Amino acid sequence: MRRRVQLITLDYALVVAEEGSFLGASRRMGVHHSALSRRIRDLEHSLGTVLFERHAGGVRPTLAGSRLLGNLRRVLTELDGALAGVETDRRGQAGSLSIDFDPFLHAAEFLDAVTDFIRSRPDVAIYFMETKRASFRSS
Repeated sequence: MRRRVQLITLDYALVVAEEGSFLGASRRMGVHHSALSRRIRDLEHSLGTVLFERHAGGVRPTLAGSRLLGNLRRVLTELDGALAGVETDRRGQAGSLSIDFDPFLHAAEFLDAVTDFIRSRPDVAIYFMETKRASFRSS
């Protein structure tokens, strides 16, 4: 059965764990602490388990809460990466590029261009592959 949970509620749960209190998390997230506490309580009710032990000094994740939060961090990190990829695609900056060049004639210029590109676009991964040519052109 798939549960419907708002993404912001999952973000709140992570921040509560990081801050160790509803008050600290509410300040960081810019929401009233009672609204944040209510969202976490509703999440716990929806899941049928307590995620945080509440005590005078704040909160700490239960065993179930720790497991969930660990998985949430991984999933939300992957989601952030997927969304960033969509943004890159939308801007027309995704895909691949193959460049054929004669390494003996233009190596210095090519390396300068690659260095400049890497510095200007640190978000792009570059992979170099050596390929064999079927035939060489003669001058």
